[in-house]
Amino acid sequence: MQEREVGFIEILRVNPIFRRYWFGNTISMLGEWFNTVALFVLLEQLTGSELALGILFMIRMFSLAFPQVFTGMLADRFSRKWLMVGANFGSAVVVSCFLLVNDVNDVWLIYFLSALLMLFHAVYIPAENAAMPNITESNELLTANAMNSATWSASLAIGSAMGGVVVAQYGVDIAFIANTIAFIIAGIIIATIDIPQKKVKVAEGSFIAVSLAQVWDGYRIIRTKPRIYRIITAKALWGIFGGGLVYMLVLLGSEIGFGEVATGIGLMFAARGIGTGLGPIIVRYGLTNRAKWPLLLGWLVSLCGVGYVIIGWLNWGWWIAIAVIFSHAASGANWVISTVLLQERSEDEWRGRMFSTDFLLLTMVNGISTLAASLILEFTDYTLREVIQIFAVCQLLSGIIWVMLVSPGERKFLNQDLASRTKT
Repeated sequence: MQEREVGFIEILRVNPIFRRYWFGNTISMLGEWFNTVALFVLLEQLTGSELALGILFMIRMFSLAFPQVFTGMLADRFSRKWLMVGANFGSAVVVSCFLLVNDVNDVWLIYFLSALLMLFHAVYIPAENAAMPNITESNELLTANAMNSATWSASLAIGSAMGGVVVAQYGVDIAFIANTIAFIIAGIIIATIDIPQKKVKVAEGSFIAVSLAQVWDGYRIIRTKPRIYRIITAKALWGIFGGGLVYMLVLLGSEIGFGEVATGIGLMFAARGIGTGLGPIIVRYGLTNRAKWPLLLGWLVSLCGVGYVIIGWLNWGWWIAIAVIFSHAASGANWVISTVLLQERSEDEWRGRMFSTDFLLLTMVNGISTLAASLILEFTDYTLREVIQIFAVCQLLSGIIWVMLVSPGERKFLNQDLASRTKT
């Protein structure tokens, strides 16, 4: 008999390790969205260029993507706890350096520091996702991931909204200071918890040679396991057009206005946060039939596209936020379902490398999508509304195509898994 899945409040009460991790991570994420809104506003003030903003998005995505080749190996080979602690402290140092930006001649520094910040994120993310099954019981895993995703979304909503107001009233420096403090507090809290881990066995040889061998071995494992790479492609599928759509959400916020650019951007990202927060809650309490999960992933991507199709045809005003919430509720559900499936279908020794591959693909296509959208807006006569419409329709169609291609293999796997459990 399957164990009863615990609830959100219950997991915080019965699992002290997860409780401390969640508390530290929440503080970190809340401060980070102050910083993100501040960066968008600062770059818009210094350059006024859509392409400059697109380049920032692209740099953030690619700087998160390329290190994933190695950071997953680090999460399998070294302490995931101390990787997360080090990433928080390193991020604090980097964010504090944004205070050095003074005028348009320092735009290069914004790009450089943003790349460095994403490098520390690239270390943190595989360690965090790989550690989740290590700090939860089997009947807590879905709730923990749903809560983590919902908290990220709530932090996005609250941090973006508050960050927009604070930046509009007091300037960008206060946002950078708040984020620096948040990273330091998060690092201290995570340093106090114990994360059990089964580390990969290391062969003899130089660090570089052994590391490269482990990276290649991780890709080999993933490539030979269709049950893994089918799910990994579901996240990357969203990013093919979702990256450009999220980038254009910033431009949409600045066009809508509401007095200050920061306020408009904050509202759009707050709506995105509410949506991505609702998605995991819907999965936790509504989509309880796990057998159907893998077949839902593509349809959720299409639903996200539907939301942006609506945005592309509406007159722009505050009501756009409702469509943003709907769209990102679908993407949030896709995220938590795919993450839980990957955690359940993987083993501890190579889980870090699997999640690094997952984020490598997602962030790569995200960056390419953002670059494509920014180049189209900068060098063609297409309007923001028209490009949103194009990307939205393409995302809708891509989800349908994924379902058609992946469903047969996934149905076969589910039938084999069911037959195996029946025999057992």
